Amino acid sequence: MEYYVAQQVKDAWGDKQCDHPHLEKEYYTGAFLINFVCSQCGMEFTIAQKLEMDEVRKIKADKL
Repeated sequence: MEYYVAQQVKDAWGDKQCDHPHLEKEYYTGAFLINFVCSQCGMEFTIAQKLEMDEVRKIKADKL
């Protein structure tokens, strides 16, 4: 998702809660910014935060 699109999504989402169901790579004019962005609320995450979220989701899925 392009940086400016992520900012529009973030502005439109506001302060509502989000469980960040899908993270996408964030780009600026085609260059990867080393961040990920939630496609639902526009919140940005570092690679480390994304990896941690993926691990937590995996553990939760294994328990089901």
